[in-house]
Amino acid sequence: MLQKYKNHFAEIMRQKTNLSFDEVFALMETPPENIGGDFAFPCFQFSKTLKKAPNTVAQEFVKDLNSKFFTKFEAVGPYVNAYINPELFITDVFLTQDPTPADRENQDTKVLIEYMSANPNKPLHIGQARNICIGDSIRKVFHYLGYQTHASNYGDDSGVNVGYNIVGHLHYGLPIETDKKFDHYCGEIYTQMREKDEDPQFKKLLSETLRKIEDGKDPDVYRIHQEYTKRCALEQIKTCRRMNASFDMINWETDILHMKFFAEAIELLKEKGYVKYVDEGEATGCRIIDLSTLPEYEKEEKKYQILIKSDGVATYTAKDIAFALWKLGYLTKDFLYKSFTHEANGNIIYTTTGEATGEIKEKFGNYNIAVTVIDNRQLHPQEVVKSSLKLLGYLNKNKEYTPLGYGVVYLTPKTLLSFGYQLTEEEKLEKRLPFASRKGWTVTIDEMLHMIHEKAYRETKERNPEKDAERLDDVSEKIAIGSLRFFLIKSDISKDIVFDVDEALDMQGESGAYILYTGARIQSLIDNNPEPIQNLSPEEIAKLLTEPEEFALIKKIAERNEIILTTQQQLAPHIICRYLLDISKLVNSYYANIKILKSEDPLKSSRISLLQKTLERMKTAMELIGMSFLERM
Repeated sequence: MLQKYKNHFAEIMRQKTNLSFDEVFALMETPPENIGGDFAFPCFQFSKTLKKAPNTVAQEFVKDLNSKFFTKFEAVGPYVNAYINPELFITDVFLTQDPTPADRENQDTKVLIEYMSANPNKPLHIGQARNICIGDSIRKVFHYLGYQTHASNYGDDSGVNVGYNIVGHLHYGLPIETDKKFDHYCGEIYTQMREKDEDPQFKKLLSETLRKIEDGKDPDVYRIHQEYTKRCALEQIKTCRRMNASFDMINWETDILHMKFFAEAIELLKEKGYVKYVDEGEATGCRIIDLSTLPEYEKEEKKYQILIKSDGVATYTAKDIAFALWKLGYLTKDFLYKSFTHEANGNIIYTTTGEATGEIKEKFGNYNIAVTVIDNRQLHPQEVVKSSLKLLGYLNKNKEYTPLGYGVVYLTPKTLLSFGYQLTEEEKLEKRLPFASRKGWTVTIDEMLHMIHEKAYRETKERNPEKDAERLDDVSEKIAIGSLRFFLIKSDISKDIVFDVDEALDMQGESGAYILYTGARIQSLIDNNPEPIQNLSPEEIAKLLTEPEEFALIKKIAERNEIILTTQQQLAPHIICRYLLDISKLVNSYYANIKILKSEDPLKSSRISLLQKTLERMKTAMELIGMSFLERM
């Protein structure tokens, strides 16, 4: 809605200048909070041509400006500031009906968001939770905007990590069956086998097993590998499901190899002359991709990336290139699929398969936009993938490939101590501590959710001693999930973050708990109104809502669709988090300063209508970042 008024102001200023609409729009600013107006247009660049000071230019521009959309135009130093007509704006906000997905554009554009991409041999940890929350939020945003959107978990089942577990079960007599949650049991086996890293016999077995996993011809290795990775992945999916995150498919790395995607990708690169065999230097005996012709590698010392190592094993980058080519529809081959598991809403999660019983699913593949959510420390190989696609001439306005990097999750010493880890006195004084598997500092998502849930349960029970255990458990679970998801994406995702349990649950801070509390407060105000609200027209509501707090809140809720669009364009879910925080602060200020339920009708009805509209906008924004609304806290 604000966009409509911003466009009107841009058109007014276009007519006053010799600039195009787009040039005017690009120059427009939002005035600081201590300066009046809703939009500001700078006049610096006209000073030279008009031979007048920018302040004078602004004063002359405002002399004959007039529009029903604005109450006034004012010269503020070198700026022309425009004041939105509150009554017309509020009427527009209350007249606006959100479009249904069928009304939205983008329905012919296919989008794939790849996230999680965990090794299927251990439980998901809190660092991977950030990956999941970012990817799932972006998936939800694209889906809301009407894109044909799918989510993929890339199953890294041919890497060395899985090899440790398979060797342990095949050659060291470790049982597969367990009463523990299977992914957690897998993690224990992995840790146990890592202790054999220096054992020559183990190294030999690991190398042999990895080759057998890649070629898929050994029946014993194939059987245990397929069963093991699928069982572990299923438990990982259950953890994601608990976090309100979901997928449409799991694409297994071994299927990329067994179905010859990798071979076809290498041939494409060979045909273009970009794959070369190296017979000297540090890459002797390897096949590399030559990136030297790309401008971004002009100043790089290393202008290549190894695709096939000297022992014949494909690198992660090579397999990622093959997968990227499939994503964008440039391979002649396709995956076969079979049902893996069902979501609670009935949606089927498919798994790729190399078996003849699989089926082609035409809805998957040939995407226009492919986004890969990846830890910043692993971003470079994905940039090489993108460079490879560029070399092949496969990227254009209809085919986009975007590696989306995110920062590392650290933990506060207090949080690590709460999990029972032993810290030195020096470590206790640190502001943040990294994961350190050699010290045993690993916190799984399951463990973190359990801790937050238990803490939320105690605090909720203290506030609501009359509530039954089932109700308390449901509320605590939603608080735990919402608090964790919000914390992990509330900051610029490219930056590292420090997770603290107490901060995540702080209902007075910038937290998911604060958002949930605000939503519950709004619902309580609506429910506590003793009589039905009057059925007022948008025009009537606009004449009644005249307080500055009301107009500030209405302007903020009117930003929602622009906020969602910006989130999609920038792949930045923290924008929605900031929007929710801004609304929450305005709502709580409104509650503190304005009599809502104690006002007389029709004013009271107009104020409750504003709260209803606010809650509606908040709920949509919350859903897009995986938070569940709570009527009561």
